[in-house]
Amino acid sequence: MSVEQLYQKYVPPTRTEIRRLDGAPLGPGVPSHSVVPVWLGSFCEEVSDPRITISDFCEAWFNTDPSPREELHTPPIYLPPETTFAKDSISFPADIWTLACTIHEIIGERPLFECFFGDRNDIISEMISTLGLLPEDWWKMWEARGEYFLEDGTWRTDMKRRRAPRSMPLSERIQLMGRKDEPDFSAEEAESYEKMLRAMFQYYPEKRATAKEVAKSDWMTRWGVPSLRAYDIQIPYDLS
Repeated sequence: MSVEQLYQKYVPPTRTEIRRLDGAPLGPGVPSHSVVPVWLGSFCEEVSDPRITISDFCEAWFNTDPSPREELHTPPIYLPPETTFAKDSISFPADIWTLACTIHEIIGERPLFECFFGDRNDIISEMISTLGLLPEDWWKMWEARGEYFLEDGTWRTDMKRRRAPRSMPLSERIQLMGRKDEPDFSAEEAESYEKMLRAMFQYYPEKRATAKEVAKSDWMTRWGVPSLRAYDIQIPYDLS
């Protein structure tokens, strides 16, 4: 395929000029522009009878091997907080946190904890923005907290690492996700969905919902599982 044919099929590349915020010249190692990546996928309306399977999160556990791990290779925006504050307690509950992130990204059409380049401190600040302050012992362990917050937990108005020094709670993020205008996504479902996610997003891993509790949650039994059965997808567990 020639360059001309490639552009004809996938549209020409979009260039964005790179400028410094202070107006100074770019350094010798900085490109003059960036190029938006080409998208080679298909629109959901063009996909018929899809079957999505989550096989693992790069570091999932078998139920026969619950041994804890000190490090995970899961993508940064899906990592649970214990990978930063309590590495000796990384086990099954880490999968529940990552599953919650994945569920919301599928349903909400965007990651829940967004940041540039997977910066861990930015992600932790996003967790706090969404779920509330960290437990006190983890809060004191977080060395970068002063870059985002005052000691009383309020946002710094002069911080350099975020554009909006305010919280965006989980309930607000649910209202802003891609399904907010769908008539079948009722306020009742949104409330049930948030309740399930909050159980999965407990900071301390031992307080997090188990896989069985998630499977039997109100949202999963009233909306999640019925949606699967509507496509004749077999449920591999008993909900009774």
